[in-house]
Amino acid sequence: MNNSIIMGDYHTHTKYSDGYTTCRENVEAALKIGLKEIAITDHGFNNPSRFALTRNKYIKQRAEINLLRVEYGSQINILHGVETDIIGCDGTIDANESDIENMDILILGYHSFAKAQSLNDWRKLYLNSFLSWLIKPSEAVIRRNTKALISAIQRYPIDILAHINHLLKVDCYEIAKAASDYGTLIELNEKHINFDGDVFDKMLSTTAKFIINSDGHRVERVGVFPNVVSFINKHNIPANRIVNLGQIPVFMKNKNIGQKS
Repeated sequence: MNNSIIMGDYHTHTKYSDGYTTCRENVEAALKIGLKEIAITDHGFNNPSRFALTRNKYIKQRAEINLLRVEYGSQINILHGVETDIIGCDGTIDANESDIENMDILILGYHSFAKAQSLNDWRKLYLNSFLSWLIKPSEAVIRRNTKALISAIQRYPIDILAHINHLLKVDCYEIAKAASDYGTLIELNEKHINFDGDVFDKMLSTTAKFIINSDGHRVERVGVFPNVVSFINKHNIPANRIVNLGQIPVFMKNKNIGQKS
């Protein structure tokens, strides 16, 4: 496969968080390479405000995107959402129901500098994950992380799980099963593919679906996926398992929070 059949990039960042681009630059970059859709998904509300969205910044960004929709709407569909963070062992994320109602797309990730909902959650969920590149997490920690992500999938209408197993180490097979049950897509992230072939074969044994995203923070990274394309070709991933190959994905805008699809 090649980039030409990828229809959209649904995970991009701007200067509203830790990106180096404007919303306009991302949209125009996507148009230039022929994408049909793009999502602007800056970091969520519990990251340091200098490098992430506040709710007021989100409203301002929404207005900016609405103007771009007027200008470019006949050429490309522009989605607006947030890359939220898991902040509690019980699956709590840093967005509430009112926030989610105003999103076109909801991504869930983990970032070390987000604010956990309690000191205990920081100790159990964040401390081990922050150090996972140095100290291999125990099986108990992996089970706890996995349970937290699955709880989030069950509680919220999460469209995409971003770069799973990057720092927050989980049982990828169990995550894939839950994602399949609840209609959540697993991201094939251009910057972070953190599972080997054996693990991915187990994930493919479920009915989970996948989505290709750049996680682009610079304009030249938007809509560019050489690492993901190589991974797909290497592991012979069926095209019908990837929702933005040759088709426009449908996200869970109307999914009831807390209800299994």
